[in-house]
Amino acid sequence: MNWRFIPSSCEPTLGQMAYDAELFRGFKPGHPPILRFFFFHRPTLTLGRLEAKRLDLEQLSYPYEIRPTGGRMVLHGVDDLCYSITASVTDPLVGGTLLESYRKISVLLAYALRGQGRDVKFSDEKHPGLEKSHCFSALSFAELTLNGKKVAGGAQAREGTVFLQQGVILLSVTPGWRTLFSGKEDGLMAGLNNDSFLPPLSRVDLEHAVTAAFEEAGVQFEKPFIPV
Repeated sequence: MNWRFIPSSCEPTLGQMAYDAELFRGFKPGHPPILRFFFFHRPTLTLGRLEAKRLDLEQLSYPYEIRPTGGRMVLHGVDDLCYSITASVTDPLVGGTLLESYRKISVLLAYALRGQGRDVKFSDEKHPGLEKSHCFSALSFAELTLNGKKVAGGAQAREGTVFLQQGVILLSVTPGWRTLFSGKEDGLMAGLNNDSFLPPLSRVDLEHAVTAAFEEAGVQFEKPFIPV
């Protein structure tokens, strides 16, 4: 299986969310799937496309970008690793119905994290928790937890036979979460580096581990694609 690969060292001039939207719009059935990693150089909010319509954006206390996918607000710290996958719903590795696809991707992420000494588990929740204040204030289907706390979240959008999944894996919980939400619900989330008895992971460590998990599943990555 040939895939395109965009490492986090490649920084699009369009902005992270706008670039994912371009990849999504430009993807056609038969194109090789795309795995992309990225991060934010300063704490930044991303908002689901529908959520952004309900908020007074001028009142936000952080810079923000609007995701082409859905879901609730996420505050991205500088130590978080973000990813996106653009693929066909018929792809044998990550395709299927929305829930099937989401779980397949979570299985690959879990394999990578367990290989780094993090005994992550899957949530069995069936509801997205949209009444909650932010993405990490509630569990949804097949999301990853560590010691019962959510360490990764994601959302998926679909157009015809193409989907885009965007997600974030927390290495730590940036203090801004507590400031932004007055400390509410922050006890439900955790970073992969919370356990001081385990060697700390870096974004680079995590990116390599996830990439290796895909390769072990049969993916052959083309040379890194350089975005514009």
